[in-house]
Amino acid sequence: MLELFLAKGAYVDPVAAHGTPLHGAAGEGQYGAVKILLDHNADYNKMVNGVTPLMAARDANSTECIKLLVKVQEEPMLKREIVASELISLGSISLKKKDYAVAAKLYSRAMQLDPDDAVLFSDRSLCWLHMGDGRKALLDANKCRKMRPHWPKACRRQGEALMLLKDYEGASERFLDGLKLDPVDTDIEDALRGSYEVLEDV
Repeated sequence: MLELFLAKGAYVDPVAAHGTPLHGAAGEGQYGAVKILLDHNADYNKMVNGVTPLMAARDANSTECIKLLVKVQEEPMLKREIVASELISLGSISLKKKDYAVAAKLYSRAMQLDPDDAVLFSDRSLCWLHMGDGRKALLDANKCRKMRPHWPKACRRQGEALMLLKDYEGASERFLDGLKLDPVDTDIEDALRGSYEVLEDV
């Protein structure tokens, strides 16, 4: 009956005193009704009187409804992770092909889905470096360092950006920070040596 009612175009989320139909079904432990409502795009995050459908299911000790509501909430997050992973992979391919502008755009899109991934900021910083944009490279490098202050590569990215901006003393300091964190990193060691050589010629 519920499915037929919804199939005829009935609004799935009308709000009554107890909440929406999804609140009511979850609060009564009606698994079948909860599933039908979710299949018709009922708002599983809607809060009425300080209660969400998941909270209603928990109050009713309805394990099956709880599992279903948790699953439907996790699915968008999983999809976001999959899409972000695909964008990162495409960005890495573009970076290897030296399509730096394309790689930067792909990393930017991935950041919208996962804004706390320091590696993305490091990789996009590298793209800006190759495109000669020291300011943007430094902005991303600084964000990367803020997220992972003890990551040598974050220090290296800062140093590389500062070298491009001709702040050789600042670059030396960042490279030195990185070398202190990883004394056997030959790339940072070479970069530090290069910054000292430039400083001597200035």
